[in-house]
Amino acid sequence: MRAKGLSSQEVQAKLEQAKEKDATYSDGKIFCSLCTKPHPAAKRAHIMFLDANLCDPGLFPGTAQLEKEVISELSELLHCKNSVGFIVSGGTEANLLAMYAAREKVNIKEPEIIVPESAHFSFKKIARMLKIKLIQAESNDLFQVEPKNVEHLITNKTIAIVGNAGSPEFGTIDPIEKLSKIALNHNVHLHVDAAFGGLIIPFLKELGYTLPNFDFSLDGVQSITVDPHKMGLSTIPAGGILFRDNRSLECIRTDTPYLNEDYQYTFAGTRSGASAAAAWAVFASLG
Repeated sequence: MRAKGLSSQEVQAKLEQAKEKDATYSDGKIFCSLCTKPHPAAKRAHIMFLDANLCDPGLFPGTAQLEKEVISELSELLHCKNSVGFIVSGGTEANLLAMYAAREKVNIKEPEIIVPESAHFSFKKIARMLKIKLIQAESNDLFQVEPKNVEHLITNKTIAIVGNAGSPEFGTIDPIEKLSKIALNHNVHLHVDAAFGGLIIPFLKELGYTLPNFDFSLDGVQSITVDPHKMGLSTIPAGGILFRDNRSLECIRTDTPYLNEDYQYTFAGTRSGASAAAAWAVFASLG
C-alpha cells in the first residue's frame, strides 16, 4: 500500500501503460480466447450498474428484472420458455452449477460423470471440487464424442453426461440428439456446454446452415451453459446457466436469512449486476 496516493493523472498514465501491454480483440492476434470486443451498448450498461449486486434483489430490483429478461430471452432462443437460470462469472461456474445440481438430485455414493475427450478443462476442476469421478468418452476423427462410447460407460453411479455445442478448440457439435435419447433411457442428467456455440448455432441455422439440434428442444437436455461474454458481445464476466425447470434448483438452494430474499442458488455471495445489464443492453440493441 502506498504511503501517499498518486494524482489522477499519474493513475491514468499507469493504467494506460498496463493496457498497452494487453492484446486487443481487434488486432487479429487473439486466437481461441472465445470472447469478443463488447458492443458499445454493453460497455455503457456495464458502467451504469457497477455497484449492483444480483444476490440481493430486494435492494436492486431493477437489475434483477434485467437478469430475468436476459434469462428469458436466452431460454426462448434455446427453445424452452419456462427454463430458469442465472448470469454468473463464466462457463466454468455455469458448468459447476450444472454438475452440482446433477449430483444433489440423486443420492449416489462415489458419483461419476461422463464427458467427451474434447470437453472444456473446467470439468476436471469441477470433478475435483465436487468429489466426482470424471470419465472421458472417446471421440471420432471429427472430434465429436461417439454416443456408443458414452452409453457403454454408463453405470449405476453415473449422475450426468455432458455434450459440447461448440467445443473450445474446434467448434465441433457433439451428437446431442443421440445423447438425449441415451440420457432419457438411463434417467441421467444431460448437460450441454454451449458456452461458445450457444449464441452462434441458432443464427447459423437461420442463415440456412444445416446444423444439429442441441438445446431444450431435445427432451433429455436438462441444463445448458451459454455465455453472453463469448459470442454475445457482452462484457466480462457474463456466463449463463439455464435449467429446464425448477427441479434442478430446489436441490441446490441455500437459506439467506439476513438478505431480502429467502434463498440463493448460485455459488457467489455477490454477483455483478453490471454483467446482466450489459447482456440485456446487447440483446435489446441487436434483437
